[in-house]
Amino acid sequence: MLDYDFKILQPSEFECFSRDLLQARENIFIESFADGPDKGIDFRFAYNIDQTCIIQCKRDKEWNELKSHLKKEADKVKRLNPQRYILTTSVDLSVNQKKEIREIFSRHIKKNSDILGRKDLNNLLNHHKEIEKDYHKLWLASTNVLNLIINKDTVNWSTFELENIKRDIRLYVENKSLNEALEILKKNHYVIISGIPGIGKTTLARMLVYSMLAQGFDEFVYITDDIDNAAKMFEKEKRQIFFFDDFLGSNSFIQQSLSFENKLVSFIEGVRNSANTLFILSTREYVLSEAMTYYEKLSMSNIELAKCTIQLEYYTKSIKARILYNHLAEADIPAEYINAFIDKHSYRELIEHKNFNPRVIESIIKKQIWNSIAPNDFTDKIKEFFDSPVSVWQFAFEKLDVDTRYALLVLGTMNSKVMMNDFQEAYKTFCKLTYNEVGLTYDDLKWRKILKVLMNCFIKTESKNGVILVSMYNPSIADFVVFYLSQNSNTVSQLMTGACFIEQLYSVFTDNHELGNINSQICIGERDFSILNESFDRIWNQSKTCRLDYRNCNDVNRESFCESRVLFGFMSKFPSFCEQNKGFVEKRYDTDELCDFSIEIKYRIGMIGLLDWDRLFHCAGEFLRKIIEEEPLNADEWIEIASVINKLDLGKEIAKGRFYDKIDDDLKEEIEDFSYSYECDDQNEKIDTLRELLPDWNWRHVSCRVEDVEKRLKEDEEEKQDEGRETIIYNRWKEQKEKEDFQIDEMFSALRIYQ
Repeated sequence: MLDYDFKILQPSEFECFSRDLLQARENIFIESFADGPDKGIDFRFAYNIDQTCIIQCKRDKEWNELKSHLKKEADKVKRLNPQRYILTTSVDLSVNQKKEIREIFSRHIKKNSDILGRKDLNNLLNHHKEIEKDYHKLWLASTNVLNLIINKDTVNWSTFELENIKRDIRLYVENKSLNEALEILKKNHYVIISGIPGIGKTTLARMLVYSMLAQGFDEFVYITDDIDNAAKMFEKEKRQIFFFDDFLGSNSFIQQSLSFENKLVSFIEGVRNSANTLFILSTREYVLSEAMTYYEKLSMSNIELAKCTIQLEYYTKSIKARILYNHLAEADIPAEYINAFIDKHSYRELIEHKNFNPRVIESIIKKQIWNSIAPNDFTDKIKEFFDSPVSVWQFAFEKLDVDTRYALLVLGTMNSKVMMNDFQEAYKTFCKLTYNEVGLTYDDLKWRKILKVLMNCFIKTESKNGVILVSMYNPSIADFVVFYLSQNSNTVSQLMTGACFIEQLYSVFTDNHELGNINSQICIGERDFSILNESFDRIWNQSKTCRLDYRNCNDVNRESFCESRVLFGFMSKFPSFCEQNKGFVEKRYDTDELCDFSIEIKYRIGMIGLLDWDRLFHCAGEFLRKIIEEEPLNADEWIEIASVINKLDLGKEIAKGRFYDKIDDDLKEEIEDFSYSYECDDQNEKIDTLRELLPDWNWRHVSCRVEDVEKRLKEDEEEKQDEGRETIIYNRWKEQKEKEDFQIDEMFSALRIYQ
């Protein structure tokens, strides 16, 4: 007989569990409702024509609490006047208590079987085993399993506290890493759980230990820091589980004696050859990578074949939503804060945030931020933690050795994705140019060790047509690098001094404080202008760029060194420097590039608007006229040109002759290529912008052409009537997304506390 305690489920989980069980019992679809006061209804279905049944699910701790809630619900149910009313509750109900419930809802509860207490739900679940597998948390936290484990000969149980396990079960959301780790464990008898900080390694390890103890293993041994203790406790004939948390160091690699390596490898081999023993180890990915560079025997033993790396990709939108929901539900947050959070649907933005990490959520809960802010500020404060998750990465970063830290910072100054060879060259150049101040030296062996430490935790790689590309493992790491550098001005100076590629000077650095605040970039002051000047000249003379060319999707190449692109980026980022060093750009720039049609027009137009034409032998107008006359331009490019004309006061010189006819011709040609109605809406907005910039332009006939095309497109769309494979796929995707969003809204609505 099953004996689950349903209070382990969060309110929304209990509702879904009740719905699934009743759908199976009644053999009918049950209607769900989204966010908002339930008005006495959690679910509803029609069991006969004009006969409606409503369902309420109450996850209460004990009878008096349940009874109080039901009395409040009675008036709501009376107003709704359903033909049938079903109640499910986590409370264990006696015969007399069920009788009292029937008296409260005398007109609507027709039979005792429509009142399901804890024992009833367990009994019903016993008849519908297929539902049990969807609620893994129930099995983990069942009374039978807990008693089974407590009564086992568990060793050092105090270090693996039962209350912590119960808490982890409440918060844990099952994802593919659990089954993956179980398969590795059963196949190899040991598993190494790794991943980035805060991803849930220890929690997963605890779930594995807990699951295997419940499946018949006799003894649990928790290893703190001495592998000798594991060897002493090892008994080949006994069914044992060993757990070594952070076996290579909690936050950074701690190099131990060579005997540790030998003993660890020997113990793993012993576990491999034992049919009755399991060994679970956990570590941060960068710690494991660093250890592999020091321990030769460990590296040679292929232990990584039994590695389970928890990936952020395992956390789907729904799983992220449940993780956030569980933490909030367990946090005892005041009602006004929870309600404000749900009113704004703030969870939608957080679960899709680029920096989502369970550790960030834990930090928010531990700090109890609601004690120091107003309810309406609760959402914004939570988002601040996600926008700048410093706590997740700072400690891990500071525990890296100095070589590895600087290598990561060098990568942080480059573009978001670069060739591995360029990353290597950039670090090598940095070591050489900053040796007198920083004292780092480069060699290939040290470089390989750095990559091993950083790989799959701080950085990731991919191979495309034989070219290895490298980027930050997670956007939050790039955010951390910016934060770190903004607090360490000397390091900023060092990185600019040791820059190898031109992009390293302006990808994350700027002297425009407004731009820096908006784009989360690092602002430099005048003290660094001389370094910027010197480094720019050195790299400019070498024409070194690390920017990738994405125009050919079938190949990976480095872009050519384009003066227009480089100087446009530089001038946009350093207006104060350029103002203080007048002529700095003009004396370096080859204006012939302004007529080079192979260069992206946005850079050429941008340069025309930024150059100081009094310092050049040409006039801006001659280049603008050439671009206008000889190149087809779209609406965005015309807006840029019109903005430059106004900025340089060239209207009388440029806006004449075929100028306006050329606008009409270009825009009409662009409009003819539209395939979707929304493109027409966008074009109308751009036409409005151009009207403001060019008051003399007769825009109406272009606008009429947009209307004609929009009408044609809508007629075409109506003819298709959702036919065609792409439309069907899109509709299925949209339907699935809407269903997922509805379920998430429904789940978070269960957090709401009505006063």
